[in-house]
Amino acid sequence: MNRLSQRALPLLLLPALAASAAGQDAPAEDPLTIARRLEARQMTLIRRLAPSVAAVFQEGKPGGGSGVIIDPRGYVLTNFHVSSTSRRLEVGLNDGRKYRAVLLGIDPGGDIALLRLEDRLRQRWPAVPLGDSDAVRPGERVYAMGNPFLLAEDFAPTVTQGVVSGVHRYRDATGSTDLVYGDCIQIDASINPGNSGGPLFSARGELLGINGLGGFRPDRGRVNVGVGFAASINQIKNFLLDLRACKQCQHGTMNATVRDIPRQDGRTTRPVIDAITRESNAYAAGLRLGDEVIGFEGEPIRVQNELLTRISRLPTGRRVTLRVRRFDEGGGEPKELDCTFRLEPLWSGPPVGRWKPEPKLLARETGEILASHRASRPPRDYVRRERVTRGEEVFERTIRAHGRKLRIERGLGADQVIEVYDGKQGWTLSKGKLAPLKPGRRDELAGTTLAIAALREAGGEVALQELRFLGGEWVEGRSAVELETRDQAGRRRKLYLDAATYRLIGWAYPLNEGSDWVERTEGLDGEGRRVVTTRGWDQGILLERAVVLEERVEAQDPALFKAPSEGGQ
Repeated sequence: MNRLSQRALPLLLLPALAASAAGQDAPAEDPLTIARRLEARQMTLIRRLAPSVAAVFQEGKPGGGSGVIIDPRGYVLTNFHVSSTSRRLEVGLNDGRKYRAVLLGIDPGGDIALLRLEDRLRQRWPAVPLGDSDAVRPGERVYAMGNPFLLAEDFAPTVTQGVVSGVHRYRDATGSTDLVYGDCIQIDASINPGNSGGPLFSARGELLGINGLGGFRPDRGRVNVGVGFAASINQIKNFLLDLRACKQCQHGTMNATVRDIPRQDGRTTRPVIDAITRESNAYAAGLRLGDEVIGFEGEPIRVQNELLTRISRLPTGRRVTLRVRRFDEGGGEPKELDCTFRLEPLWSGPPVGRWKPEPKLLARETGEILASHRASRPPRDYVRRERVTRGEEVFERTIRAHGRKLRIERGLGADQVIEVYDGKQGWTLSKGKLAPLKPGRRDELAGTTLAIAALREAGGEVALQELRFLGGEWVEGRSAVELETRDQAGRRRKLYLDAATYRLIGWAYPLNEGSDWVERTEGLDGEGRRVVTTRGWDQGILLERAVVLEERVEAQDPALFKAPSEGGQ
């Protein structure tokens, strides 16, 4: 029996043992035949993945690294320490050719950069699917691919295999750089200089992370000693839209620190807030010294490192909820409470203001997002009924849309209140009295109506003073594209599009152009019903909850949007 069959035999016996345990007779098959079949399957997988693996070089500079194509439109992930801030790069693929690429966005703290390939003759590129790094477990087989020591002069990638040695590692490399691998996968697959920025694949061919840190012995020519780390793809997913928006991404911080303090039993510890900045968002949300952290975003927290890992993988501005246990100084029973706030920036990379998006690149990305939104066929006319809960008040509401106009009906008969607005002016009818909309209500509703209509209509964005693609946001448990705009009256708005479907799922606006923002977002509740929620933007304080009872896409009668004096009703 040769070495291959000897190594493979223990694994190959598992199906036979499973069949025996199930009371079945295991089919007699030559172990060497099975091993060869598995080897062929592995070779087929590597051949399928190789076209998406890239060699990355800064134009006119020595050295290089690796990368991987993650989208057929030509988006390439690599390490920030491979691209640095070079705006123009070269990418070699295993077809033996070099292609020009531009640098879109950077995440210095997470050591990630996003490139985009440019070739007018090629519109689609070989891309790999993104996996779920949170589902990875120690012992799983993985493959690292890239260009170690720049060995691949024809750009055919090198492949090494190994297993996952550990998950959710926190690796602070600040001894020599400002890199922090907040949530990384530890592997024993060999990675060496040049592998940086290359992909870590699962046995199913899904991208689990980007290889970046390795354990090297300088006295052996920086050869790997069996320890490597890859930034997890789930962390990278949190920053992909920000990178696409040509930003210098920043990871979030609470502006508070946590320390593990021994419990009375002396065998376990509990994570306790031991320092906090009074000017921080967390403090404004009610977090205090001595609070024991017991949960983060619905997940239990047992030690401070768990909290550190979870926060470090999120971008600044993400709203989070921290559950804490607070002990009464008088010795009473502890109480549990939630603190909801938005994370603040933990700056890393080029100094503030040095990195600036290239306007042409950002305009192109914004244009593609608008095209995707319009391709989702957003309706111009529809009617929607909602059951609204606002504090102790519960009522039904009907919303009718007709192009750029909205009509809101509440109540019946003599108690009915009707509001109509079209982005410029509006009126309200209450108890038979007709009056203009109050300025605050008009600005709140009319500005949003015009902004939404302008996104929906081809060429409609010319009605807006500004339209900026800001990056990503987290809306009702899903990733969303964040756009900011001003309408013709100068009213500011944020609009949220589902990152998968590009359908509008929410918006945010300031109250009377003040500093307090309100957001309206759409999601599903525990019973699968569509719910539209209105919250305070900073701490997510619930203001209104509306369950969608019915929604129909149908043409509306224009007369419904006219004031009674104009022949409306």
